[in-house]
Amino acid sequence: MSVTTAVLILAGVFITLFSSNMRPEPKPRIEVNYSMPSTGNYNDEELKLYIKTDREEGRARLLITLLAVGAIVEVAVFIITYFASQKIVEPVKDSYEKQKMFIANASHELKTPLAIIQANMEALDVNKDNEKWKHNIENEVTHANKLVLDLLQLARMDAGSTSKKVLEKVNLRTEIEKRIKMFEAKFNGKINFKYSGEEGVLNLPKQDVLQVLDILLDNATKYGDKKIKVILDKNRITISNDGATVSQNDLEKIFDRFYQTDKTKDGSGLGLAIAKTLCEQNGWDIRCDSTKNLTSFILTLK
Repeated sequence: MSVTTAVLILAGVFITLFSSNMRPEPKPRIEVNYSMPSTGNYNDEELKLYIKTDREEGRARLLITLLAVGAIVEVAVFIITYFASQKIVEPVKDSYEKQKMFIANASHELKTPLAIIQANMEALDVNKDNEKWKHNIENEVTHANKLVLDLLQLARMDAGSTSKKVLEKVNLRTEIEKRIKMFEAKFNGKINFKYSGEEGVLNLPKQDVLQVLDILLDNATKYGDKKIKVILDKNRITISNDGATVSQNDLEKIFDRFYQTDKTKDGSGLGLAIAKTLCEQNGWDIRCDSTKNLTSFILTLK
């Protein structure tokens, strides 16, 4: 704004001086060929006075015009600058607020397992049945360790320091069957797997595929009731569970960091956020649908 004001002032001064100097002084014995404001003969002094008055009026009109144009330009620049700055600052502000929330939630999530570990450690000294307390400590240490690793991975993703993607042939049918066997032990219900006639062999970054599959299967076993269905159709994988229906409001935030539809479930709310980020990095599509107690994650690999 200050630069614009200075430019307008300088331009007005130069225009005023230039216009004044370009208009010549009247010379004696000049013949007047235009109509004067009133009839009659005018001598040289009267003609000079008339031209001087006319010049002053013209200069005043020019000054008023310059001021009006300058004011309009200043207002226009102010409005454009204000809205442009708001648009530019908005992503930075949003990122800063998310960062503050991220740090606060991370601290809270780390505090709980560490407090449980400390309580169980104190119980070891007074209770002879130490196996129970050791098991609790092991579970919470595993939880805290996974949370820290997830935070580190997200931090690296945000910084853009992810490792180079190595493509290799991945048999999706075989890999899904292996992952299902791993998660069947922790699920009380049944996991059904259906696939089309094709094997689903694609050139993909294998570690990213396996991590996304693990996250989606872990989420299904956590929220599923009695049945999980996995469908492979060429390059599309659908993992559904028969848990509670997810509301539209939750669906819009389900991939946000630390967001959990059910706070009573184990976990930190980082898994789906990591899966979403991995999909974005690889150009894959992932979405969630939920209707009538059936929640499905659809992953399309490219």
